[in-house]
Amino acid sequence: MIFNKKNVNLSNSIYQQRGSNYGLHQKDGMLINNRPDGQTGIAQAAQFKKAMKRADKISMIADGVSLGEMRSEMRESISSL
Repeated sequence: MIFNKKNVNLSNSIYQQRGSNYGLHQKDGMLINNRPDGQTGIAQAAQFKKAMKRADKISMIADGVSLGEMRSEMRESISSL
């Protein structure tokens, strides 16, 4: 689909609004990016679910390591008797 420049009205676009800190603006000679995140809600939910699954895996591994250390300490204390 080809848009004619006369038909496209960007005056109310979030990237054209003044004072609301949307889009790109220049401050002290640096270009500041204040554009909104481009992810959809579904993508954000998927990313959150992936992060939760990863945190659960890390927790399980940490529990396994601590359990293994406790068992080895228990074996050492029993064998020293």
